[in-house]
Amino acid sequence: MIDVAEEGGEFRRSIDLAGTSRFRRIAGVGPVYEVTAIVGDLIRACLIDSDEAFDYPLADAENDPLA
Repeated sequence: MIDVAEEGGEFRRSIDLAGTSRFRRIAGVGPVYEVTAIVGDLIRACLIDSDEAFDYPLADAENDPLA
C-alpha cells in the first residue's frame, strides 16, 4: 500500500474593507476581528467581543479564515 502524505497549503484571502471579508477569525479558532485599515504590511483591527484595537501582520490576516 502506498502512503499518502497530505500537505496543508496556505490559501490567501484578500481583504476587501467594503465587504464581509474584513471579518476574520484569528488562526481559525481565535476571536473574531474586523479589519479597519491596511497600513503597509500590517493591518489595524478590532476584536468584535471586546473592541480592543491591535496591529497584525497582513500576511497572517490573509491566511485567517473568514468569520
